[in-house]
Amino acid sequence: MDLNRLKTFLKVAQYGSFKQVADESFITQRAVSKQMKQLEDELNVPLFQRGKNKLTLTSAGRRFISSAQDIVNNYTGAVTELRRSVTTDQVLRVGYFSAFEKGLLQNALYPLLKKQPNLSLTIQEGSNEHLTENVKNGNLDLALSINYGQPAVSPQSNLATQIIFSDKMVMGISTLNPLSKRPYLSASDLATLPILYYSPETSTFLLESFMASMPFLKDYNQVQRVTSTEQMTILVALNQAFAFYPSGLINHQDLSADGQIRYLPIKSPLNQQYDIVVLYNKINQNPMLKQLLNEF
Repeated sequence: MDLNRLKTFLKVAQYGSFKQVADESFITQRAVSKQMKQLEDELNVPLFQRGKNKLTLTSAGRRFISSAQDIVNNYTGAVTELRRSVTTDQVLRVGYFSAFEKGLLQNALYPLLKKQPNLSLTIQEGSNEHLTENVKNGNLDLALSINYGQPAVSPQSNLATQIIFSDKMVMGISTLNPLSKRPYLSASDLATLPILYYSPETSTFLLESFMASMPFLKDYNQVQRVTSTEQMTILVALNQAFAFYPSGLINHQDLSADGQIRYLPIKSPLNQQYDIVVLYNKINQNPMLKQLLNEF
């Protein structure tokens, strides 16, 4: 897929005008229109509704904006990383799987960067599955994962794990819900609303972890993924769903307004403890990896 077409598409989506994009890019309006027609032909879907003196995005076009922006951002980030890596021999590539444990990573990286100001750093957010695979094949030096309901990696894996934080999983519930006045939530309580979990990508691992931690949840469709903590929190606060939250890693000020959400323990025959672990390959010889491990 041609990157320039994607950049042009994002500009057209922003301005709503072929002419304005053409004037800004110092090309003809016809050239902009041709690029967008080529992109539509490549995708085999219409992205624009073209009317007289009017241009609007189709529903497919609106959905494609985030994907196009991701592709452009990923390419730009990759180029930046490559250019930085040739100017220093101190390179570290790390990943994390959710917004909750990113603070643990940040608190370890900050003192390391104070000691190694020339360190070239790449940080990636992704699903546990992608992060684990990237550590295995050497694309990442280290990644954060979670033991909850099942181990982060199988015993047969050649990856090493180190626990850096432990606490219990709790359930977020709106104070609009009468159940929020109880000291805990039971199996029958949890059957009344969808249960959300956050993951930036589709994650079978996380879904299976949550289901394994609460065997009384029989319906996989009740447990649903959301792609942002903001979306998860607003749905919980407005009593549209429950949601899994890692106690000890919840920043209440960031996640909810005072008094709108309570975080209650889950009554279950299984222990609701979770461990945040760092994963790394034991054969990785990057000296920066060892230094980072010492910071956790």
